[in-house]
Amino acid sequence: MKTILSIKLLYFFFLFALIGASNGYASSYGERVYVQTDKQFYLSGELLWLKLYTTDSGGKLSSFSKVGYVELMNDSIPEIQIRLDLANGTGNGWMELPVTLPTGYYRLVAYTRYMQNEGEDIFFEKKISVVNPYQPQENRTQPVTENHSFKQPNRIKSNHIITVSTDKASYQARDKGVIRIQGLPTDSISLSVSVAGTDPIQTTAPSIREWKESLFSKGMASFTTKIIPEYEGPIYEGQLIDRSNNQPATEYGIVGLLSFPGENIQVFNGKTDKNGHITFYTGLTHGKKEMATVALNTSGKSYRIDLQSPFARHRSKTFPSIYLDSTWHQYLLQRSMGVQVMQVYTGDSINRIESASPHTFSKPYKSYILDEYTRFPFIEEILTEFIPIARVSKKDGKRTFSVLTEKMDKFSTQTLVLFDNIPITDQEQIYSYNPLLLKKIDVYLGHYIFGGQRFDGILSFSTYKGDYQGIKLDPATQLFDKGSTQATRYFYTPVYEEEQVKTSGKPDFRHTLLWIPTLQNKGQEEMTIPFYTSDLPGEYTITVEGIGRNGTIVNATYTINVTN
Repeated sequence: MKTILSIKLLYFFFLFALIGASNGYASSYGERVYVQTDKQFYLSGELLWLKLYTTDSGGKLSSFSKVGYVELMNDSIPEIQIRLDLANGTGNGWMELPVTLPTGYYRLVAYTRYMQNEGEDIFFEKKISVVNPYQPQENRTQPVTENHSFKQPNRIKSNHIITVSTDKASYQARDKGVIRIQGLPTDSISLSVSVAGTDPIQTTAPSIREWKESLFSKGMASFTTKIIPEYEGPIYEGQLIDRSNNQPATEYGIVGLLSFPGENIQVFNGKTDKNGHITFYTGLTHGKKEMATVALNTSGKSYRIDLQSPFARHRSKTFPSIYLDSTWHQYLLQRSMGVQVMQVYTGDSINRIESASPHTFSKPYKSYILDEYTRFPFIEEILTEFIPIARVSKKDGKRTFSVLTEKMDKFSTQTLVLFDNIPITDQEQIYSYNPLLLKKIDVYLGHYIFGGQRFDGILSFSTYKGDYQGIKLDPATQLFDKGSTQATRYFYTPVYEEEQVKTSGKPDFRHTLLWIPTLQNKGQEEMTIPFYTSDLPGEYTITVEGIGRNGTIVNATYTINVTN
């Protein structure tokens, strides 16, 4: 028997021991996060790159949670929300700042699901500056003053552990440079390195060293809730709703399924309590943008599943307005033009995102690529002519699909039907679907169990793009546009090794020259990292930060100049 289980028994025992009967043990373990960004001053329309570290309350890297939450907050309203996969205590991601984002200071707030037990006071927070050059700034501009001049950082800022230097103090445009990091501890350190333009607005934010010192001053907060940590993968919670009266479901035995539309089968069962509260434990859903829920019920009633936001609620917190120095006009104009030019000339490279990783459910018994067969105008004809192990039959006056049982001696009475990985309850919709839009049909034989509901086989229909084109979904099925954890985005940097590339007419107005969030020293005390300058002259700040497995903190900055 093939049984689909989303939670191991060991996981259950661990969670119950951690936050089950009492808060005594749970409050003895705290989780904390720290976030590094490539810089702290951005223009609307730019990318914000970030790395998230998760530690215990003493600052040692922790592999407890597998999902991290990061939000860009305007007062108490989230402008951007992302979830990150965490592995070995770290994760990295990005935020695409909307071109409509108004000028102002914003809060970058980060936490894990487990941290919500202690409340918002322990969340990580730093202030981010954003200027929107596409909107009028008259009410934000003031004459030059001493307090609004460019703030030049020291040549070297370093703790006693590491130092950062470069092969040259000054570079030309499209030049190759080498960063040298020395004095690294011999234990394993997870590092991140950024090289970004030094900006006029110097936003105060806690350094990684100050953040760690604050851990001991804050201590542990009491647990006010019993929120289960995401120890294996993203957790989704929701409520079963009776569609006849829009009230929470009271009937026992309703099966809830959650799936991620696309080519590969990813279906997760829900665990429902007596009050209709449903919880889905998922995994291997990296980069999925959409989710679908469906409530299966044999009583004839119609239900739906309303998912709750996995993000925390936040208190109101405002910042004073940003006032722009009138002498910054040329700088902001140049940088704004650079953002637009880069999108035009290197948009494909800048916007390169890793496709969602395939999830292996199990191999189908038979896969039918429909372009390899004669095309028929009706689904039933395809099954009759080419797929003898599946058929269409009538049940209670409605057409349904079924496949052969594993013994191949009869057709099953309970087949799970999927359309681009979305469970379909009203199969009449597929019967009348245009088969020319289908790419393939997969047949799975055997027993599959989701949420206590047993299915004798799966019949899976897939369109060419996996976007469920043209299908009308049953009211019991709901789609949600906020999927799982964020897909990987590739940082773009050209390589100017060859003269013909260096002298090409393709503009390069990168403001962040380098962003490496996944660097590991592997016991090395010294590391060298190459980078390439862009066409933008000015001062650039190199920032190196990291946390070791034993809680060792490293951080240093260094500045360089780039000339035309």
